Amino acid sequence: MGVVAIAIVGVLLVASDLGRAATEVLVMTGDGAADGTRLDSISAPAAGGDTAIFLGGTSAVLTASDGVSTVVARTGDRLPAPLDGTFNRLASRVALNDDGVIAFAASLNSRLATDGVFLFERGGLVPVFDGATLVSANVADLNRRGDLLYGAGRSLWLWSHATRNAVRLVARGGPAPGGGSFDLFGTRPVLNDVGLVAFVAVVNRLPGHSRNDEAAGVFTVDAAGQLVAVLAPQPMSRANARRFLRGAVAINPAGAVALAVVAGSVSGAFLFSPGQPPSRVSDAETVGGNPLRRIDPEYVGVDSNGRVAFEGVFDDGPRLVVASSGSLAALGGPIPGAADFARRLTDSGRIVWVRDGGVESYDGTNAHAIVGPDATPLGQSAALSSPSINDDGVVAFAARQDGLYAWSRGAVTRVAAAGDMIGGIPVATLDDAHVVRGDTIAFFARDVANDPLLGVRRGGDAPLKVVAHGDATPLGGTFDLQPGMLDARGGHVFFVSSVTGGSAEEALFEADIARHAVRALVKHGDAVRGNGRVTSFGPVSLTRRGPAFVAGLDNGAAGVFLAQRGGAFPVVLTGDPVRGTGHRTLAAVGELVTRGDAFLIGGALSGTDGAGGLFLARGRRLSKVIVNGDVVPGSGQILFADPITFGPRGTLFVATFAAADTQAVGLFQRSRRSTRRLLAVGDAMLGGTVTAIAPSGGPRGTAIAALGLGDGAEARAALVRVGR
Repeated sequence: MGVVAIAIVGVLLVASDLGRAATEVLVMTGDGAADGTRLDSISAPAAGGDTAIFLGGTSAVLTASDGVSTVVARTGDRLPAPLDGTFNRLASRVALNDDGVIAFAASLNSRLATDGVFLFERGGLVPVFDGATLVSANVADLNRRGDLLYGAGRSLWLWSHATRNAVRLVARGGPAPGGGSFDLFGTRPVLNDVGLVAFVAVVNRLPGHSRNDEAAGVFTVDAAGQLVAVLAPQPMSRANARRFLRGAVAINPAGAVALAVVAGSVSGAFLFSPGQPPSRVSDAETVGGNPLRRIDPEYVGVDSNGRVAFEGVFDDGPRLVVASSGSLAALGGPIPGAADFARRLTDSGRIVWVRDGGVESYDGTNAHAIVGPDATPLGQSAALSSPSINDDGVVAFAARQDGLYAWSRGAVTRVAAAGDMIGGIPVATLDDAHVVRGDTIAFFARDVANDPLLGVRRGGDAPLKVVAHGDATPLGGTFDLQPGMLDARGGHVFFVSSVTGGSAEEALFEADIARHAVRALVKHGDAVRGNGRVTSFGPVSLTRRGPAFVAGLDNGAAGVFLAQRGGAFPVVLTGDPVRGTGHRTLAAVGELVTRGDAFLIGGALSGTDGAGGLFLARGRRLSKVIVNGDVVPGSGQILFADPITFGPRGTLFVATFAAADTQAVGLFQRSRRSTRRLLAVGDAMLGGTVTAIAPSGGPRGTAIAALGLGDGAEARAALVRVGR
């Protein structure tokens, strides 16, 4: 487990409105770890006691050559002059040229800029400026001269290494050769060594066709903006036009363009050479005696001699195929699962892709592994993407590691990460459904088939599997997990799951981790004394008397119930009167937060408007906290509210509110008869403004929130404690 040392714990920031609560920053993107790991994202917080958990990650751009991986840049590295700050999230797309220059984009932990594009040259890292402006864009390709092709603002741009300036080549809405206007561009335009760009595009408003008709074609454009239709726009259905956009395109130094596409009648691998008629190079029934069933449009490459490589699909799986002088030859054996190809075939015959989590390459003779997910500086099982290869066999690629982290007393430990094995199941992703109660952390993750599993960690122990999708249930049949409805305490995990093939189709379960036992507490169809039978389950939250849960009944009622020996007992039911609402009653129940034996409920009131709001239940007394439509001084009208937590200082909730002519999201506190805004999107924070807020209940009536931060802030995200 890595331990992140927090550099700024205890910093208090006060918003410009003196009525707002002080906010304590716990961790920011870019903060460092004892093992070198730094965080580039913070999201989906949850809290319990003095511990907060959240999803985070780290990323890097790397090179591999002769079996050695080298870091080009990673999260937390200092930015090159004249910029100040650190790299945050490194983009997943990387471009590499034959001189070993690498281009990539990244978000930044910097007051000067939120993101930018960078080149890694012999002299080190260099920011890409268009005149005096840092380029912010999606990197597409890089040629041997160091010129950079990128996409920004629905346009394609070419940055000249010689002049250090960019020109816009083509834009959405601009005129297409032969008439009509460009509507959409493919995601992978390519650039050759003399500055010619090839791209696929959808064209609308073709002369002689309806305004709603679409067509798709292949085009080139040079630095002067001279456009040529390599494949004139072909009228086709909207669905086929979108498929065409996903086709691969490549270009060589002589301007020959290769295309791999499957979109209606336009299907196959093609070569468009200047001054020659176009040819479908994939026309063959067999290659080396094996029937060629179809092509996969995700890859195509063309070298300086006009050889075209593409991915052919055969009976034994996909293989690389090269077309040269009218003949086809397979390059090596099948490569099932290969994806994320670089759109390139080097003159030495090199091709690169991702498979089984690692980077692989065809070197002109054989296919072999370049680097595996466990052989990078990011640690075990990093996710590798966007490999690019040059004629010397150097490979550049992006790497990322996502995980679930826990903050406690100024340090962050990793709970689980993508690539971990939990109960013998490899974790592919972490869900945003997780809870922490004391020393128990329960969380949902997903395997490579996207099936969920429920894991738990106690103290500093390794995570254990509670149950997984497809495991046997105590009701017979198998679990069909529903990530999101869970709570935990003292080594016990409470969760809702559907059941396939069991005696009930859904139930609230309790897992005893120490005893490796799971039992059903309340199941679909169980009777609630005097109130019908349970037909659906909602959120789960623990109380001193046991787990509480939201459920619907077969008589049309809904409510909050306690799961105790003998079954489910109602705490709150629709139809109960709500104090402070003019004799209206509770009409619907949604979200649930508990504290002690009290319940904070998101729901709706009876009446023709069915107004939603938040309601507090203590004993059998149900009272209004806030109702949609209420006005908060200085903020505006509450449009929608969700419960966060409550305590001695009042009730905390997150709400969408109407501010002037716009809507915003904020964290509010209701105390006695007054409501104040604690923090909201647009408020000042860390030198910038809050761009997103995701709060969760914190200790002693506070909130823990993950914030997105915009221009001027020193970080892109932060985990904060609000309301203390």
